Parts: sequence; structure tokens; C-alpha cells
Amino acid sequence: MKPVFAKILENLKEQVFAVRIIDLPYFSTEFHFHKECQMVYVVESEGKRIIGDSVESFESDELILLGSDIPHVWHNDKSYFEKDKEAHARSLALFFEPEKLVELLSHFVAIKKLEALLKTAQRGMKFSGAAKELLKQLLLDMSKQDDLNRMISLLKIIELLTATKEYELLASGGYVNTYQAKDNDRIDKVFKYVFTNFTNEIQLDDVAALVNMNKQAFCRYFKSRTQKTFVEFVNDIRISHACKLLTEGESPIAGLSYDCGFNSLSNFNRIFKEVKGVSPREYKKMIAAE
Repeated sequence: MKPVFAKILENLKEQVFAVRIIDLPYFSTEFHFHKECQMVYVVESEGKRIIGDSVESFESDELILLGSDIPHVWHNDKSYFEKDKEAHARSLALFFEPEKLVELLSHFVAIKKLEALLKTAQRGMKFSGAAKELLKQLLLDMSKQDDLNRMISLLKIIELLTATKEYELLASGGYVNTYQAKDNDRIDKVFKYVFTNFTNEIQLDDVAALVNMNKQAFCRYFKSRTQKTFVEFVNDIRISHACKLLTEGESPIAGLSYDCGFNSLSNFNRIFKEVKGVSPREYKKMIAAE
């Protein structure tokens, strides 16, 4: 996917922040990035998401903070809508302009903690525990408040974000955004193709042809943009789906490997351990113990 550089607050002039309510048949944005920081609460949806070089499944009640210029996309699985014909993709998003926020708060408080938060958020932060519940409630409140009370809620959110340790980082420590506008829609096409077809065998020739490249050129191009080989990316998508199925506890491990696009159980077990650090059976036990 082309990571489109989006100007979220372009039409809001000097506004420091904005709140958006998204209620659509499905999440439809391209893989993109923007200078504004973004807090996203997924009210209702599930599927796959990419944040930097992190590829994982997502579901309802997820809360994430994205820093400036980290590429991201949320993509809905077909199975989500097959299970429920009335299902929608609903989320609540807070955007704030980091430079303007730092400038504003520097007149009143020390900003070292805020600057540290903004740097950390460039890897993507997924929140949990009490912090997540408090942040979620503040964000929900903001969607209903007038301008003054929204500003008060924003300050409470920033205060909590700079203090909490209840989060995990998503993109790897060495991740750097290397996408360029000239990529056009190549990466967008590739990601959508993999999202749709990962449960089946994916031929490299077919994917390269999709973006009018030969195999060698495509492999170099994909690695330079995503910091992963194409095979690694496909395996990440498949393993994230396997983790979702293991969490739901509905499929035996032997059958699950084929449901995720692997051609053998031994291959599935090996790659799962490479990606997650534990075997599928160990992962299932860890989930059951939580």
C-alpha cells in the first residue's frame, strides 16, 4: 500500500486537536501516515492492522496511540461481516498537532515528559489495564463535550499518557519510515492482495505482476519499504491470524495451520515459534492462564 501523507488538520487552521467519530460499513483508509498524533479507540470491528513494521490482528475495545509519521492501516477481515451482516466498523479518534501542543503547554508546565511521550509514540503504543479504561472514558467524553471541556479532557489525557506504564510498543526499536510518495499505489495493492489471500498459497510471480515488476525487483522494493522480506510479511499475517484463532480456542492446532495458509503442520510450528518465541501449544496455554 502507498502510505499516503495525510494532512488531518489542514482545514482546521490553528486548531491544536480534533475528535472524529467513524461509523462506516468497513474501515476503508489506505496505508498512510501524517504529522498529527492519533489516538484510536476501536469501538466495533476486527481484522488485521499494520503499524510501522508491526503486523497483528485487532478487535473491538482496542486503544492505540500513534506518533507522528508512523505508517498505519486497519483492515477488516471478510469473516467479520460473514458472521454478522449488520456489523459496522466503528471507532473514535483524537488527533493532535504535536508541535502546537508542545508550544501551548510550554507556557504553563515543563514539557520534557511530553516530548518523551511523543518520541515513544512514534513506535505505536497499545494500552491496557486501568490506564486504558481511563483513557477510553476520557475519549468517549470528548466526543460529547463543548470546546472548553474538550480541552480539559485533552489535558487529562496527556497527563495520563505521560505517567502510565500500562502499554506495549508495536513497531520495532529500529523501525524507520522509508516510504515515499512516488510509491504510488504499489504497496497498497500488495497489502490488500495479501490480506485477502493469505489463507491460500500466494505465488510471488502473481504479486510481482500485480505491481508490474519482476520477482527480483519486487523483492528488493518490498524489503526497502517494509524492512521485511515478502515471505516474512506473509508469515506475519498468517501467524497473527493463528494467534486470533488460538485465543478464540475454536480450532485444533493441526487443522488451524492449514486454515492460516501453511502447507504443513511442521512448517506452521517452526514459523510460529520463530515469530512468537513459543510453540502454538505453549501460546495456547499462556492465553488460557490469563
